[in-house]
Amino acid sequence: MPKISDIKFSAVIVGVVVDNAGTLLLMTVLAAALVSTGLSEDEVMSRMKSTNGLLLGLILGLSCTALGGYFAAKMARKAEVLHGVLVAVFGMVLALVFREAGTPLWFDIAGLAGMLAAGMGGAYLAQRQRRPKIGLPV
Repeated sequence: MPKISDIKFSAVIVGVVVDNAGTLLLMTVLAAALVSTGLSEDEVMSRMKSTNGLLLGLILGLSCTALGGYFAAKMARKAEVLHGVLVAVFGMVLALVFREAGTPLWFDIAGLAGMLAAGMGGAYLAQRQRRPKIGLPV
């Protein structure tokens, strides 16, 4: 069972930064790519707020949460899944603080629920890579 003393706060901070900076970067690149096709900024915003745009943003954001959980777990080298959970929880708090008014309820629920699973999943992957595999020699 992980203990509070197992938490490396620097690893959690790095994970949260990877999550949020990665999401911001990917969404900015996506918006810039749409603008480069000749769409107006209003049309780009309309597309980003459509169901397809929200789903794409959700996928990109949750991928970055998983990456943040992975980096936090890799840095911590112990209690990996706990670090992934902490990255997700801090990400959830930031998402609530900076929540944009007018987003559909399904998007908020899917995002918040998905963040916990994504952070834990990324951390679990890091944990699996660190632990030696036990098996029969080939």
